[in-house]
Amino acid sequence: MDRVELLLALQKRAFEKSHWHSLIGALKDLNERLFCWKPETHAGFEWMEGSIRDIVFHVTGDKLVQASQAFGDGSVTWESMTDLIRKTGVESMVEDLRAAHDRLIEALERQTEESLDQKVRTWGGKRMTAQEFFLMLIEHDLYHAGQIRYIRNIAG
Repeated sequence: MDRVELLLALQKRAFEKSHWHSLIGALKDLNERLFCWKPETHAGFEWMEGSIRDIVFHVTGDKLVQASQAFGDGSVTWESMTDLIRKTGVESMVEDLRAAHDRLIEALERQTEESLDQKVRTWGGKRMTAQEFFLMLIEHDLYHAGQIRYIRNIAG
């Protein structure tokens, strides 16, 4: 298995193939009340209130912004996110998340062993190798899957 195949397998596992820790698995059987539930206190981004809906918006947006920066024209920014995705219901937001993930998978499928070692631009003007970029986004899915599961536990 080459690195591209390995990264594809890891990305798909983190997103939905893992039976234990995937992002989509953390969202399974989620109702609207729990999707929008907010904890009493939350310290985070100004536009977030600690809900699972906020997390899904963030992960979807990050996939779109990062892919645009690294492999597109850079026109998708956090400022333009509200034009691309909306904080709506669980079903439509998971559809948006899947579409953003598909874009990322398409970018990964275009990679070669050589291109994985090339530097790409990421959000905020940072640069890293394409391999580091994809690993970062795999870790991002896993991090937020855990966060969602934690919120589900405390929300009851």
